[in-house]
Amino acid sequence: MYVGHVGAALAGKRAAPAATLASLLVASYLPDWADAAFCVAGKYQIGQLYSHSLPAVAVLALVAGGLQLARGRARLVAAVVALLVVSHLLLDFVTGKKYAWRDGPRIGLGLYSHPALEFFIEAGVIVIGWLLYRATLPPNRKSWNDSHLMLGLLLLMQLSMDIAKLLQPAINKC
Repeated sequence: MYVGHVGAALAGKRAAPAATLASLLVASYLPDWADAAFCVAGKYQIGQLYSHSLPAVAVLALVAGGLQLARGRARLVAAVVALLVVSHLLLDFVTGKKYAWRDGPRIGLGLYSHPALEFFIEAGVIVIGWLLYRATLPPNRKSWNDSHLMLGLLLLMQLSMDIAKLLQPAINKC
């Protein structure tokens, strides 16, 4: 999943209004950022194992939630942050194939190989997350405004990623 993780973060704002949108976005992408760190370090092959496997995501979720508690955030905020880290793996299950654990099976539906279908699934996650987020806005901000622009840009970003995948199927993340 690419931009769909933003949809999960936006939904998290509805679940934990006291959470900052920044912390929710970081949590929703944390496995990818761990993966990017391994990529930069030249360890891409093991990076996915230490960023997207079941044990890795569990550790990242505990650390992210624990950091929220250490910063004095409410338990609800910490729980939502931890759940967003876990949601990353669940959403990636739909679109990709990741190792479940060391020497374990690769799990996932692998819809990256079907960009058109993958776009509609991610767009659905984005729209649902946006609708839940929009419900947290004050009434005077629910008309056509920045939130609608945000939705349009998120969908456009996702569409551009899927078009790129159609035109260049061998594109690699690292």
